Amino acid sequence: MLKKFLILVFASFFLSACSFSPKKSGLEIMSFPVSKVYINSKEVGVTPYKNINLKPGENEIKLVAGNKEWKRKIDLQNNINTVIDWQFGDDINGDSGYILYLEKTGDKKSSLLVNTDPDKTTVKVDGQAKGISPIKINDIGEGDKQLSVSLPGYKDVNVFMKSINGYQLIIDAKLAIEKNNIDQIIDYQKESTISSLIMAGKITIKETETGWLRVRDKDSNSGIEITRVKPGESYTLLEEKTEWYKIDLGNGKNGWISSTYALKN
Repeated sequence: MLKKFLILVFASFFLSACSFSPKKSGLEIMSFPVSKVYINSKEVGVTPYKNINLKPGENEIKLVAGNKEWKRKIDLQNNINTVIDWQFGDDINGDSGYILYLEKTGDKKSSLLVNTDPDKTTVKVDGQAKGISPIKINDIGEGDKQLSVSLPGYKDVNVFMKSINGYQLIIDAKLAIEKNNIDQIIDYQKESTISSLIMAGKITIKETETGWLRVRDKDSNSGIEITRVKPGESYTLLEEKTEWYKIDLGNGKNGWISSTYALKN
């Protein structure tokens, strides 16, 4: 499990971000085990590594620990600190980690973009399921957040981060396979194939006595109401259980409705 508390935009960057100030980017790298750090083929130090005076733009970052190596081209953003946390496993299937940075949007709200390897992982923010990766969440609120990505047969990746209005948090994460869980992964992939066939379908809300239908956070009448939908509206079907449909509400949100009041298209 990876767990770090990271603040991605340094106050000093904001204070120096005047038009006449030189452009600078920050890079912070953690790894296990300790690794040599190379930027554009030049050895610059060992992990933990931190530099807030790098030139913005595309740079090749490489980590070397013994006979193990990780390499990636990263576009460093002006006045932004990019964070890399990487853990080498016994082989490539056991490697895990993430790259985390902010991108200025100009929007008044804060957003989140999550990409994972493999994809179709469950994405949670502060313990609440937001959907399946890759996913963009348009409004996660400003402040400290905990991101969790998980998939059966793989080790979870957990990140503590800080969202800022006007910026989009971008996270690229790789999950490591749990040892002795190959059978579980194969079973999950089979289920995902079946689920993808269900996801291709649509449902339409039927007429109700109240003129609306509750959408709950779980497939139970005890679930919390998160919104309401109206008769005649159509939604993508994400998952099906006895007497319940999970629907895509848009903007990275989803919920459960009673199948009694929905018609499959």
